[in-house]
Formats: sequence, C-alpha cells, structure tokens
Amino acid sequence: MQQLGRKKKNWKYILLSLIILLVSGCAKHNKDDKKHNELGSGDKSNLPVSLDLLIEHAEYCQAIYDSGGSQRDEVAFEVKQVDGISIIVIRGTANESNVLSDIDVRLVKDVHTGIYLHKGFRDAAITIMQIIDDSHTIEHTVHVTGHSLGGAVSQIIGMWLHTRGHNVQIFSYGSPKVSSQVLVSGQPTHWRVVRLSDPIPFSPMWPYRHTGTFVNSQTLDWGPDNDNGLVSKTDGLDHSISKYVETLKSSK
Repeated sequence: MQQLGRKKKNWKYILLSLIILLVSGCAKHNKDDKKHNELGSGDKSNLPVSLDLLIEHAEYCQAIYDSGGSQRDEVAFEVKQVDGISIIVIRGTANESNVLSDIDVRLVKDVHTGIYLHKGFRDAAITIMQIIDDSHTIEHTVHVTGHSLGGAVSQIIGMWLHTRGHNVQIFSYGSPKVSSQVLVSGQPTHWRVVRLSDPIPFSPMWPYRHTGTFVNSQTLDWGPDNDNGLVSKTDGLDHSISKYVETLKSSK
C-alpha cells in the first residue's frame, strides 16, 4: 500500500460541513452517457455485472481502510495483479487534506480527457497517476475501484487509462460526481454502486452529473438514472464502506 502526505488534525467537523453544504444537489445522470444509457435497466435477475465481482471490489475498498494501521490518516492506494488484470484500489476520505480535495468543487479543463473535471478530485488523481506510471506496470485490462473520494478519483484515473487504450472497468461505491460532461470517445465501463440512504452521491450540486450504470446495493435494481431519492431521507452513517459490503453480501 502506498500513502501520500500525512496530517493529523481534527477534520471530521470539516467533513460534516462538506455534507451539509454539498448534498443539496440531485443525483441526476448525464444523458450524454450513451454507452450506459443503452444498457437499459433491470433488477437482480438480469444484473449485467457479477454480484461476486461487486462484492470483491467492495471488500478491496474495505481492506484498504482496515490496513491503515499507524498510517490510517494517510491517503492510500494499492495496485494488485490478479490473473492478468491490474486492480487499482484507492481509499476514500481519511484526513483533512482529503476533505479539502472533496470541497474544491471548481470545474477545470483536463488536458488528458478534454472535458471539465472537479479540481480537487483531479488534483488527487494526478498525484496517484504519476506514482503508478513511475512505479508500476499496468496490464491492458484494468479494474479501478474506490469508495467515496476514492470512487471519484477512480473514475478520473479510469477515464485517463481508457483514453490510453486500456480495457477499463470502474467500480465505485458511494462516489460523488466528478464532471458535468462525458468523453467524446465514450465512457469506460463504470459500475456505480449506491445506497439510496447515502448522502454523498448527491454531491456536488449542478452542473455536475453522474455517469456509469447505477446499481442499488440493497435491491440490485440497476439502470442509468434511478437513484433520484431525497436528501432528507439520507443518513451520513450509511456512507461507510462496511454498509456497502454488508448489503451486497445480504443479496446473495
């Protein structure tokens, strides 16, 4: 596991402010994401991705939190090689620096994709991508996964690898939105797992839009745009990755 930076400050109050300020947006899907729109929608009976795979990647996300040890306040990521597939696991919000990435919601033009991205998430992704390029060999097939902030950064790194010609699948859990646009060349495959009671996927507010195929972790209903619940019915405690693992496993 690789870790970047270290700050030991009381960031939880900042995180609470983040949730209050940002969840007033909706969770709308970007209608220009034709790849995922064309998949249609359904339920557990015709889920287009393996439930075991969704559980496996959620457990990767949980493990990278649990393995923090004395470095628990660090930003961390891992690169695994499994059966010819590179798996990049990126941890979510864990310190004040991460929260500052969360709340820097300016849209900035990204030279790699040609679209506008959330500046805080883009900057975090740049740092991780540089280390991956310098220190790791990435296979043609890549799975990028993360929870919360990690899910947002996973989406950006997944798009960058997609534009380089890699066969990419993104697995995000409780992720906020990262852009108001989609790639002209089409989005990489993205399984966007959400608990309807999790407030974080509602953020940031307009003009940000989700991409990918939404999967309800509790019912396994899926589709491009069926998570438009009410912020008033969410609970910040339901954002934890352990809740995602629990509800996915209960669906087996």
